[in-house]
Amino acid sequence: MIRFLAPKFLATGLLCLAAACGPREPQVAIPKEGVIALSEQFTGEFDLVDKSGNAVSDEDFEDKVMLVYFGFTNCPDVCPGDIGVMSAALNELGDDADKVAAIFISVDPERDSPQAITDYFAFDPRIVPLTGSVEAAAAARGAYKLVAQKETLKDSAVGYTVNHGRFFYINDRQGQPQHAIVGGISPQELAALLRREIRK
Repeated sequence: MIRFLAPKFLATGLLCLAAACGPREPQVAIPKEGVIALSEQFTGEFDLVDKSGNAVSDEDFEDKVMLVYFGFTNCPDVCPGDIGVMSAALNELGDDADKVAAIFISVDPERDSPQAITDYFAFDPRIVPLTGSVEAAAAARGAYKLVAQKETLKDSAVGYTVNHGRFFYINDRQGQPQHAIVGGISPQELAALLRREIRK
């Protein structure tokens, strides 16, 4: 037997349906494992150069949540995957991506010239790659307590690799690092962490 809804119930149902179909933030649980709260000993300060050779410091990104990752363009596998996660997380954020400064800092400034990082990051102009002198790069790592060390590769054309900590750092709008996230997180989880910081 078919029953027809009274008009007021039908209207209520349509309103509920419209609300359900409207834009909503994805309900992704904030990850707890691998997310490290950072102390004020992590200053987040740096003075580097961008792909045009212009001086850039952490102060240039104030008023934006910062997503910082350390890596190098000759990294064979881990860094490209993590950079892909950064890019995909920005996609997940939608319009909120404009509130995030996604920053890559080279741990191999001897090879990562402005031209090298320009070529490497041509695929996503939203990611800001930074390099600089050996001393400036070391100072930036020190501000994030990140360890990086060269390892000679015998019988290899590249000569050496750089072993380094694998973390995503999330800084608040004042540039203060708040959390370090161990690499291996999904784009959806990273976006959820960024969204939480944006909403503060």
